[in-house]
Amino acid sequence: MKRKFGYKQLLLGLTLTLAMTGCANAKTKTDPAASGSGTGTKTETPAAKQLKVKTYYADDNLDKLIEREANVTYATDADKYKAALDALKTAPEASLSSLSKGITYRSVTNQSGNLTVDISIADNGRLGAPGEDLLVQSIRKSLFQFSEVQTIEVLLDGKKIESLMGHVSLPHPMKRN
Repeated sequence: MKRKFGYKQLLLGLTLTLAMTGCANAKTKTDPAASGSGTGTKTETPAAKQLKVKTYYADDNLDKLIEREANVTYATDADKYKAALDALKTAPEASLSSLSKGITYRSVTNQSGNLTVDISIADNGRLGAPGEDLLVQSIRKSLFQFSEVQTIEVLLDGKKIESLMGHVSLPHPMKRN
């Protein structure tokens, strides 16, 4: 026996399908205020801030540091130190060399003006004695430009070391002159 479906049954089936689909979509929304869970308040991401900082690069012969200015963007005041160090990775001019190429600034923490900088050095970031000396100077100058910074402790992969690359001794901590 064949059943005949008329327009009424077809319309009723489509309506039920659409209603069920609409209900399913309404349940998958993740608005905490709408679902009754959570506090209903939005967590706001801090607005990005910009700051002009001094950055330091080597000349072609690795004889001296050359100072330039760069604009850095950061979210919180604690992030501005890492942003300043990250700016050292890219030389603004072809005639300048970045001393931080191959260096990862893993973290920078500030405890009452005493910064701890944890870095990693890739094989392509290793420099000779003149380059290592200029790198230490560039880190020092970049961070001491902030008046609140009193000391800088540099760690390599989380450990205190006597020298970043074996050529220049590293004071623990570096103190503002």
